[in-house]
Amino acid sequence: MSPHSGVPRHAHRAVSEMLAALILIAIVLAAFAFAVYPLYLRYTSTAGSTSGAVQKSGQAAQVGISLTYSTAQAVSGGTQIMLYVYSYGSAPFTPTAIQVYVPGSGTYTAASWTITVNGQAVSTIPSGAAATIEFTVPYTGPVPTDYTVTLIGSGTAVVLSPTA
Repeated sequence: MSPHSGVPRHAHRAVSEMLAALILIAIVLAAFAFAVYPLYLRYTSTAGSTSGAVQKSGQAAQVGISLTYSTAQAVSGGTQIMLYVYSYGSAPFTPTAIQVYVPGSGTYTAASWTITVNGQAVSTIPSGAAATIEFTVPYTGPVPTDYTVTLIGSGTAVVLSPTA
């Protein structure tokens, strides 16, 4: 026992060790937050600005394309993808490029595509129309179940995310 307080010495020691542990935890958390928070801000600002730019460009062009259904299958020389879309914007959409991003594999560009509206091959998807877009990309891995298709044209880029 301490001669002055009437409290055993090991009790003071336990309290000071507990206080030291709490201070150490606070220092580690502060250092972690200091290191990770700027990376988090950079990621969210980049992701937000990219998606915001794509959305704003679509609004400016008055183009609206929604994905209703999609299929993907392996074919000779790549993967054939069929997108069933609906044009809900006030302006028609004419694709000039189609790119497919497959996570873990990369981005692939379609060399050509076929657009069908009401059974007729067209080059432009009219406003208020359902359409089928068929194309093949040179991706030869397993048939993807998770991929992103970007339709570029009519002054905008439309990003569609089919899932299996």
